[in-house]
Amino acid sequence: MTAGERLIVGVAVDGVTNYGRAIVRGVMRFVSARREWLLHEDLRLRDPKLHPWPACDGAIIARLNPQLLKAIRRQTRHIVSCSGSADSELFPIVCADSVAIGQMAARHLMECRLRHFAFYGRGRGIAVHRFESFQTALAAGGFTCFQAPLENPDDDQIMERSHWPVLVRWLQGLPKPVGIFALDDHFAHDLAGACLAAEISVPDRIAIIGVNNDDLVCEATYPPISSVEVDFSRVGYLAAGQLEKLLRGENIPAAERLIQVPPLRVVQRLSTSVQAVDDPYLSAAVAFIRDHACDPCDVSDVMREVPVNRRWLEREFVGKLNRTPHDEIVRVRMERARRLLLDSDEKIEKIASLCGFSATHNFGRLFRQVTGTTPAAFRRAHYRGCSKPGAPG
Repeated sequence: MTAGERLIVGVAVDGVTNYGRAIVRGVMRFVSARREWLLHEDLRLRDPKLHPWPACDGAIIARLNPQLLKAIRRQTRHIVSCSGSADSELFPIVCADSVAIGQMAARHLMECRLRHFAFYGRGRGIAVHRFESFQTALAAGGFTCFQAPLENPDDDQIMERSHWPVLVRWLQGLPKPVGIFALDDHFAHDLAGACLAAEISVPDRIAIIGVNNDDLVCEATYPPISSVEVDFSRVGYLAAGQLEKLLRGENIPAAERLIQVPPLRVVQRLSTSVQAVDDPYLSAAVAFIRDHACDPCDVSDVMREVPVNRRWLEREFVGKLNRTPHDEIVRVRMERARRLLLDSDEKIEKIASLCGFSATHNFGRLFRQVTGTTPAAFRRAHYRGCSKPGAPG
């Protein structure tokens, strides 16, 4: 490449999804520090016959249909894929770690004290990895896992809901309450819709968790869907780094042709806001704490809400949830604190107040006691490398 000459790099991802947009953001963060590439973006994944793909030096792609993939491969020297279902022998891959995702989903549902579990989704690649790791993590806890008997619905089936009769029969036949891990947020959205149509209560009878934390899909679902969050901006950034090596003529060893980015956390919404307990008074106490822990409240407030004595409540909490009512109040407060630290730019003082603390130092002391770090350090650790363009993804 001569001085002043820029390479043409294509980006072909589904810009409708949070997954695709985040990958583009990561690529742009990488590019902005170098200014050596000219980008050609296709965020609509259009028909290559109507919109021909230009000749490119390199491309970053994700979840393409075979027709578009063929057109891009024909016109592009080097390709890096951001799909875990791709073949690393064809081109390098940077993707989410589906095994770690399945494990995280299993831990979350087991922490909800559920005893029955299922998986919605089939296919090769990421579907197999997510199901098998979910199943293995459950087995380590002494549990088994059901899998939906139907093939993955296509776009037309989802629009027409023609697969719902089979899906609903499967849901009705599952032991309850049950936690279901869906292949991704779109499958979780479909699952919640089928539950609503069949009048199966979510989360009380069926708790649902998806993957990708696509906020529009998750929040547009009733009830809002919990989801395993992955830093796809980091995926895009690392994919751009791999492409840069190829464009420089470097050979990427086989052991480095697959980079898997671990999930960040579970973003809990109402679809898994359940503690599966069989006693109605204990269930009412857990629900009250979930809704009012940050008001703030203490154990005496719970006692006024639930007509039982304190000794009984303490015994049931420890026996069935392995923590005291006070521990549960702290857990709910700390979970909200983590979400606010990651999802907002509110000052620490404001977050302390929103989590029910009258003094910031009390919040900081308890947060450190629970997490091993300060609120400010927790926030910095999450965003390390993301604030400055060109920093390690």
